[in-house]
Amino acid sequence: MRKISYLLMLTLVALSACKEPFKKAKDGSEYKVIANSSGKLVTGGNVLEMEILVKYKDSVLYSTYETGMPQFAPYDTAQFPDTYKQIFRTLHVGDSIIIRMPTDTLIKLGQSAPFMQKGQFIVQSYKVKAAYATQQEADKARDAAMVVAQARSKSKSEGQMKKDDKILQDYFAKNNIKAVKAAQGTYVQILTPGTGPMIDTSVVVKTNYTGRTLEGKLFDSNTDPAKGHVEPLLVNMTGVNDPNLGMNVIPGWKDGFTLLNKGAKAKFYIPSSLAYGTAGAGADIAPNSILIFDIDVVDVLNRSQATMAATELRNKMQAMQKKYMDSMQKAMPDTSKSK
Repeated sequence: MRKISYLLMLTLVALSACKEPFKKAKDGSEYKVIANSSGKLVTGGNVLEMEILVKYKDSVLYSTYETGMPQFAPYDTAQFPDTYKQIFRTLHVGDSIIIRMPTDTLIKLGQSAPFMQKGQFIVQSYKVKAAYATQQEADKARDAAMVVAQARSKSKSEGQMKKDDKILQDYFAKNNIKAVKAAQGTYVQILTPGTGPMIDTSVVVKTNYTGRTLEGKLFDSNTDPAKGHVEPLLVNMTGVNDPNLGMNVIPGWKDGFTLLNKGAKAKFYIPSSLAYGTAGAGADIAPNSILIFDIDVVDVLNRSQATMAATELRNKMQAMQKKYMDSMQKAMPDTSKSK
């Protein structure tokens, strides 16, 4: 989980400066409203524009301040959960609301996450930036906010790309690695050259792979039986969303494959923005992780060949599943003859 940024720290300091004591909601949550009496009163049917921050201890779970995109939601207290009906019953533009939800309550209700400990709080902060009388007004504001958020995201992505590129250049120098940079920024170390035409967007690639983080942690492989899937992967390079043409993959793979051909063996060094970016992927791939893949181009297929290969693979997987289910059924005791 990400640490709180300087901007978020300032926000929290400003909110906590209010001396208003916390009140207790019916479910045990604690809350306080930092009122802005000069703001417009929010009425039913309005659409709210809000900044939202959710944190656990010193870690941010969700933040519109980081994404740059505020949330837009209808103000319809009839649809709110009971606790929020109580807390959000009267709002003005400019109001801030802080809710401290006990982890004990979430654990009891079965709504907790693995990292949550008893005796702690999930702290939610809401800032009402604006209230729109119609959905059309809200949509216009949302569209404007989206433009700003996308520009900010692009700037952050470019900054992260430069940072990752420096890390990779240092890594190559330290380990005496010679790699070629593909068009979008993936580095490719060709270990065994292939033959035939270079891979392009007209084909499907049949490949074996193993993925690790830059630190060396293995997170996936289709050659390691421990990962449970040892069949070659079909990678759809065409851009057509068709399961018969294989899997859609992270941009770094498609970028790297353009420097390979049939039979090639290589390593892909993929900057985080061409992999899983700021979101990461599960427990093994943290946000902004640079990834390394061992790649073996088993074959390069046209669309017709890819469809046949996908069908063959699907039939094989179904046969394996049937065999497994049959073996499980045979292993179960026959209770039909029991007295």
